[in-house]
Amino acid sequence: MKQSSFYSKIFIVFTSMFFFNCQMEKKQLRVAPVFSDHMVLQQQKNVPIWGTGEPGAEIIITASWGDEVKTKVAESGNWQAAISTPKFGGPYDMKISSMDQNILFQDVMLGEVWLTSGQSNMEWPMYARINNQTEEIENANYPNIRMFTVPRNLNGTNINDAKWNVTTPENVREFSAVGYFFARELNQKLQIPIGILNTSWGGTRVEAWTSIEKLASMEPSASEANEILDQGGVSAIRANNFKNNQELVKANEKYLGAPSFSIPENIEEWKSFKLNDLDFATPEFDDSSWKSFEASGSSGEFITYEKFFRKGTYAENGVLWLRKTFDVEDPDLAYNFIVNGGIDDFDYTYINGTLIGNTLACCLDRSYKIPEGLLKKEGNVLAIRIIDTSGDGAFRGAAFLETQDKKQQLDKGSWRLKHHAFFLNTSIQEHHLDFESLLKNEAEIQANLKTGQSLNDPNVYSILFQTMVQPVIPYAIKGALWYQGESNVGNHQEYQTLFSGMINDWRARWNAEFPFYFVQIAPYEYTPEASSQSLRDAQRKTLTLDNTGMAITMDIGEEKDIHPANKQDVGLRLARLALHNDYGQKDLVKTGPLYRNQSLHTTYIDLSFDYIGSGLIAKNDLLGFEIATENGSFFPAKAKIVGDKIRVSSNKVKNPKRVRYGWKNYFEATLFNKEGLPASSFETP
Repeated sequence: MKQSSFYSKIFIVFTSMFFFNCQMEKKQLRVAPVFSDHMVLQQQKNVPIWGTGEPGAEIIITASWGDEVKTKVAESGNWQAAISTPKFGGPYDMKISSMDQNILFQDVMLGEVWLTSGQSNMEWPMYARINNQTEEIENANYPNIRMFTVPRNLNGTNINDAKWNVTTPENVREFSAVGYFFARELNQKLQIPIGILNTSWGGTRVEAWTSIEKLASMEPSASEANEILDQGGVSAIRANNFKNNQELVKANEKYLGAPSFSIPENIEEWKSFKLNDLDFATPEFDDSSWKSFEASGSSGEFITYEKFFRKGTYAENGVLWLRKTFDVEDPDLAYNFIVNGGIDDFDYTYINGTLIGNTLACCLDRSYKIPEGLLKKEGNVLAIRIIDTSGDGAFRGAAFLETQDKKQQLDKGSWRLKHHAFFLNTSIQEHHLDFESLLKNEAEIQANLKTGQSLNDPNVYSILFQTMVQPVIPYAIKGALWYQGESNVGNHQEYQTLFSGMINDWRARWNAEFPFYFVQIAPYEYTPEASSQSLRDAQRKTLTLDNTGMAITMDIGEEKDIHPANKQDVGLRLARLALHNDYGQKDLVKTGPLYRNQSLHTTYIDLSFDYIGSGLIAKNDLLGFEIATENGSFFPAKAKIVGDKIRVSSNKVKNPKRVRYGWKNYFEATLFNKEGLPASSFETP
């Protein structure tokens, strides 16, 4: 009897421990990372909320605006529910509960949510070069404008670290400038909270933003997309490439007798990235064995990799250190370190051994505040670690110290240089070669280094759709804004099909025919063989899709900078489209003149336009028109406004058949409507 009692007690203890362990092992309640405090939810909509939890467990979502919804976790561990939102307002709380677990979101606003996406001109932050930057940032106090930025990361994991941010001078620095100016205009005009869901990545092609299934269904991309699908998809290929790269890394380390380092996969990892090189930043470091050179600091003379290393070699990219000693007249003044045009790609900038700033993006202006007391009158040491991943690299413009009253140029005079590591697809590979040895052994290095397959290419088919867009679907949005195309200039003939396919793909994924407004890329002096005007025209032709609109930027391009500083007008012109189409402001002219049709005459052609507003006007002379003969040869033409039409003619052309306008990479707009909105470039059929 005593023995039986003993075993009963053992059974009870064991059973209790079993149930206790079961409780301990139950799956934690989670909500998708796109939900956080300060978020904006789309008003007057059944808003999807989703996450993971214990299979079979009940999920209760309770909102302080008076709605509640229940659902159950599926066997997969996933759950989703839709909660009804009333008219705009807030702040509200929203509680999500499951068993004994609770998640509370506070300061939730109901309003209008817009998705912003594209490449660098949409990604372009407020802290980079924009018009009236200081004033714009200082005045950015809009508690009802919030932004969620999906982090750049090709494995999609660090979205967990992101959150919705309220617009303050501190927070707005990291906001997409175009997204912010769009939101500000809507907020001021409508007096409604505005949420911006920003997912953008510089230097990217439209193919990366489209699902692999959609790419497989379109002729321009079908072959490559189906090949990816046959190999198991993007994730499977990445996993296989990673495995194969490991052997190549070992071979490179053995050949060079130096360690390698994994390439960071997200911005946070890049910020803290370390090699065996931080001694180079200290003032005491002896750099006498480094390459010395003199920089003139003259306009247009940049300190670049290509200045020292031949293009097409491994030395063209990688980790480069630059050091310079300088004096200052008054070290007690407040100084900023400035690089106009930025650095290509990443920099870690030190003065007297102290990191004063790092920017992990190509071509953004650098402006780093130098801490008080760091400078001394003589013998200051500027040390910059630059990491270039591809193409041109290093300084893209003048570097200088700036005080309130004056500038001291630093990109001239004596410098020291060291190439410290190669940037390979497999890794960042250190080496111990000095400058002369690096050049002397160029051929041998080329023959022996193994590059493998890149795991950090944001232009792989569908990679950004998978890692940057998919994680926020089906977050309820009013519509989408897009600024991209510069990276597709080389395949402009395919762009209309690819871009239209992406728009249809996103709408299908969200199961909503939401408005989709995009920016026509601004004029810029691309290489002579480029045809960005054809890309602009492909964008114009995409307007045949329902519920689309185009913000025209023919008047704000910059000949020497692909990133125009005027981001304000871009945001305002996107807002015009939304205000007119979606918010009932029909009296607002929503865009600039768009070519409609042509009327042929013996000696001239008359052009008709949509969206002429209160009339067509020319700014200065009406230039940029060309007229074509029957055989298709174009000649410069005279153009004049005749009523609500443009009449185009040339003494060299009889029986003209076609016209084009602004048909150059870089062109300054001359044709506008009286509302001040420029006409799009175009070529008639």
